[in-house]
Amino acid sequence: MPGVVDPTRVQVMDALRASSGRFIDLVASLDPSDAARPVPRLDWNVGETVAHVLTVVRRGFADRRRSASAATTADLNQLVLDETPERDLGALASMLREDVHTALDLVFPKIDDDRVFPFHGGVQTTMTPALRIVLGEYVIHGYDVAAATDRPWTITEAEALLLVPGELMSAWVRPDAPQHAYELRLGIVPPIRFDVGPGRLQVTQGTGGDVITMDPVPFALAFYGREVPDDDAVWRFLSNFVPS
Repeated sequence: MPGVVDPTRVQVMDALRASSGRFIDLVASLDPSDAARPVPRLDWNVGETVAHVLTVVRRGFADRRRSASAATTADLNQLVLDETPERDLGALASMLREDVHTALDLVFPKIDDDRVFPFHGGVQTTMTPALRIVLGEYVIHGYDVAAATDRPWTITEAEALLLVPGELMSAWVRPDAPQHAYELRLGIVPPIRFDVGPGRLQVTQGTGGDVITMDPVPFALAFYGREVPDDDAVWRFLSNFVPS
């Protein structure tokens, strides 16, 4: 079981290699006509969703633009997608394979664990937290593409625990989020405490606040807006974040 609050970089990189490979294989296996299929819960079709993932990969090593606030992240995502016209799934799979290799094998290993750099939402970060967000792109958008094309896609508990909680969830916290504490109980792992405030979030191992008890995978899907939670405490927690 990976560390929940503070996983190692090796754990996250291993998950990135596995999930990016699964995502690219899924895209490469699709029929060209699948590119036009609408994706549930998104305003994009399959081709646009895959192209979005490509733009995220490139922002990891070539495109240094970052959103200045949580409210402008979605606008930047759309801007860079509009600048990336390729929608052919075979071509996108090939481009992803090459760019993921560049990112994971050539660029990321050169960046020290303690190097601080800008992230979206006007926050600063280091490599391991940022890589957890990139992992979410493959895992969640793989789920999206599979749902749109009637393909299988499994999200493991280990992947879900690496997606959330992470300190970079702060990049999506609303500037008017009320001061409040939440205690998250994900499966069998120790409780995790979220201290939320205006434009910020702190994650620690511990107890206190409104208790949220969920399995890791449904919680990850709820956090990313792919499932609708039926628990009031989950609703209150998710209302602190700006959708991206």
